[in-house]
Amino acid sequence: MSDRAVSVGQHALRARRGAVRFLPPLPDKLREVDLTLAAERGRVVDAEEIAAYLEADGLSDEVLRGRYGTPGLFDAAEQLYRQAGTGGDLHRRFVTPPPTFPWNRVLRGPLYLLPGLSGLLIARTLGPAATDAFVSAAVFGWGWTATIASVRYAEPFGVPGRALRAVLLVGAVAGAVGGALVAARHVEVAGILLGPVSVPGVVVGGVVGGAVALSAGAAGVLLALQRTGPYLLAFASPLLAALALSVVPSTGAAAGALLLLAGMPLLSALNATRPAGTLAPQWNTLRRHVLPALLGWMLATTFVLLTARLGAWTLLPLVLGTGLLEGAVWHIQERLQRLARLHVNLRRLRRRGARIVVLGTVLYAAALAGWAFVVPRLPVSIPAQPEAWAFMGVYAGALLLSAWLANHGRVAALSALWALCGVALYALPPTAPLAALATVMTVLAAALTALALHATFDPRSYR
Repeated sequence: MSDRAVSVGQHALRARRGAVRFLPPLPDKLREVDLTLAAERGRVVDAEEIAAYLEADGLSDEVLRGRYGTPGLFDAAEQLYRQAGTGGDLHRRFVTPPPTFPWNRVLRGPLYLLPGLSGLLIARTLGPAATDAFVSAAVFGWGWTATIASVRYAEPFGVPGRALRAVLLVGAVAGAVGGALVAARHVEVAGILLGPVSVPGVVVGGVVGGAVALSAGAAGVLLALQRTGPYLLAFASPLLAALALSVVPSTGAAAGALLLLAGMPLLSALNATRPAGTLAPQWNTLRRHVLPALLGWMLATTFVLLTARLGAWTLLPLVLGTGLLEGAVWHIQERLQRLARLHVNLRRLRRRGARIVVLGTVLYAAALAGWAFVVPRLPVSIPAQPEAWAFMGVYAGALLLSAWLANHGRVAALSALWALCGVALYALPPTAPLAALATVMTVLAAALTALALHATFDPRSYR
């Protein structure tokens, strides 16, 4: 650590010893905030730094007034600053061990497959209209789970039960309306010709869309609240019913399976959101968290376009590897946080931070590319394209960079980039070779890499 940093720390300590009288213990709600800022509070020089940390964690002036009962942001920062231990680490040099990779998150990947697989098997029994309604609701659900996660973490020290239930309801209604509109384009439902505009077809599409969107939303709630056990129990019976339905198709059984798909996850989500929370279930609350859904919809649209060209089996490793992606993003951020604790020099911090982000992206991309290379060459018949392994690596790297950048507030730029990628893929002719798809994805990955390198210049990226 530099002499200047040590002198600043000693000066701050002397100032506090001579001029600051520590306040009584914090209120209970503000003490919860202090628990998350204990490490940072030991390194700050003044209350304004604590205010910056609070804002970076989403605890704005309005939130602190309404939810934590403080007069405002700077008053809360001043209270936290005056607690014992503030600035005590400025004169010490810490040697912390490197963080370990969160391998427990890798197991979450297959969990994301359960709602989609169950819904697809059920919808295929009901004909092309229901299948298209499923696709529409699945795309919507992909983005809407990002809004659910954003709402959940808006109240980090509790469960915003009322707000999460409101988001679930909005998602179910939107999924039903979207499914009905998509199904209205079809003339056949469950193998029966019903005419160019079929009321039964629209009803089936609406029911399928609503059930799929509701199950996706409930899955998002359970995963955001870390309720893995209830999640597995909630989707066990719908998946078994869908598998049985694929063997012995029946319209009546399909209706029962849809009821299980919507009902079981919903009951688990309602049980998990019993605490009311302080976040109000109103539009002013919801509109702040809609932007992440836009990025999710762009990602889902791109995935659907690529599935139509490469096949679902080719892209399956990306779904199963979602847990690995979450773990990689988590691990990259932990390493950046450790780096910030070890280095005061901003130039060195940025250089090494960029190296961590790039290396993490390359390793994850290599893991997915290796998976896509090996699996089609196994002595088991798997209808995946063996030559798509390099494309899969580039695609995986783009997804990881997007996930890391989204955590640092670059959602609008990411949405625009993925929208442009979707337009480029849609504009390609149906017979376009794999090289054309790879070119589009490589350009996107290069743009995301540039955006990520720029983000490493922001000190807030090391929080």
